[in-house]
Amino acid sequence: MDPHRMPLEDGQLLSRLSRCTQLPSPPGVAADIIDLANDPDASLGDVAEAVSIDPALSTKLLRLANSALYARKRRIDNLRQAITMFGLNGTLTLALSFSLVTSLRGRRGEGLDYNLVWKRALSAAFCAKALGARLRIRAGEDLFLAGLVQDIGMLALDKAIPELYDGIGPSQRDHRQVCTVESEEIGADHAAVGSWLLERWRLPEWLQAAVVASHDASVETTDSGQTALVRCVALSGIVADIWWGDDLKGATGKAYALAQTWFDLDGETFEALLSEVALEVRENASTFEVDLGDTALMDALLEQAKETLALRGLQQIHEACEWRSATRSLEQRTRELEEEARRDALTGLYNRAHLDCMLEEEFANARARDWPLAVIFIDLDHFKRINDSYGHHAGDAALRRSAGLLIESTRKGDIVARYGGEEFVIVLPGTNEAGVRQICERILMRLRAFVHELPEGVRFTITASAGAAVHGDHQDYGDAQEMIRAADRALYRAKAQGRDRYAFHADGL
Repeated sequence: MDPHRMPLEDGQLLSRLSRCTQLPSPPGVAADIIDLANDPDASLGDVAEAVSIDPALSTKLLRLANSALYARKRRIDNLRQAITMFGLNGTLTLALSFSLVTSLRGRRGEGLDYNLVWKRALSAAFCAKALGARLRIRAGEDLFLAGLVQDIGMLALDKAIPELYDGIGPSQRDHRQVCTVESEEIGADHAAVGSWLLERWRLPEWLQAAVVASHDASVETTDSGQTALVRCVALSGIVADIWWGDDLKGATGKAYALAQTWFDLDGETFEALLSEVALEVRENASTFEVDLGDTALMDALLEQAKETLALRGLQQIHEACEWRSATRSLEQRTRELEEEARRDALTGLYNRAHLDCMLEEEFANARARDWPLAVIFIDLDHFKRINDSYGHHAGDAALRRSAGLLIESTRKGDIVARYGGEEFVIVLPGTNEAGVRQICERILMRLRAFVHELPEGVRFTITASAGAAVHGDHQDYGDAQEMIRAADRALYRAKAQGRDRYAFHADGL
């Protein structure tokens, strides 16, 4: 954003904002992560290297990875697993949000109520994320970040002009009143200030656009996807005011009217959204170190909001409808084609060519950063009998279902690929031998327990044999292909021992 977007008489405010050392800006580690997020060639290994030098942030990421917000079947045991789960954008979001928490431990008095600012920000963040999930308009981590930082300009202004909010008192619960005070004193509101800061921190342009338009209910852009994004963020702030503002009925009515106009949400869907946001805020407030006060009050206000919707006759105005996506850009289509090229046509798993690339990358990361890495080679037992007995259509169906069982048995960050025929390979970053044994047992149990059924009434089961190789526990391999060969040898030993079992390469040395 150009500085003239904030209509000031002179450059004094911009100068004070620039020099203010107490701004709630990301610390050095978070700034490095922001740079990496804007680098198309950055890898998760680069992010891990930046985060690992900050013990406090590393600890918070591991704690959050194992919290209810990111609940997983298996415990996240190390930083590599956590960052793989969060991804680049998720790690950026968390680094910035935790730095904001630190900044909020500032002065208390008659001026800005930091805890109120943070409660509104946290509620807006969960609302934006929940809206995005329903509308499929952008990654949830991106929307969470946009909702979280939309009022960051208030914190910056309070640091740069300590007297700005003096005497505002309870009236700050009316967000419009806050904007009025700002505009009268400096000629701009905190949305413009926040967007200017985000540009200075080199955060993405879409995030700057979401913040600067967070108070504009009539926003329109040439990019329909960006229009949906900024509307989602603007709506999230109004929804947050249902709990933390001073006019519950007014905020409820305005929020639903915009949800209906912008996103075609019906009353039932909007009620579900409010319930989801309230639940998320209550469950995660302690993780983000924010004081909600009496949480029963949130429930009471939620019920009042639902009654307001019922009285306005809005619950059954429209049926839920699917979000109509804008015509995909050439860049989006290119990414889709690239993804198709990585997939096996029959099973939808990664193909062998992409497996080789991913395994090389994970092996390099494991060696450079001393992380464990595991490979499991799986072969369906006596699979030729299925094709010979029931036909290739039955064999293809069995392969597809077996592939689905492998996906269900592994984690989001694991790599599952079809190696060829009835052979599969699973790459497990950050996993030691004990973890591999659990996964192997789960996979073999699910495969042998699943009953395949054909349209003509035929039912059959399939077992599998598996071989595993682990780099970093008791064995170091020279390269990724050596790991594959080692897992393959372990697989054949499992077959020789009677099939429907697994073996480790290290056990046969």
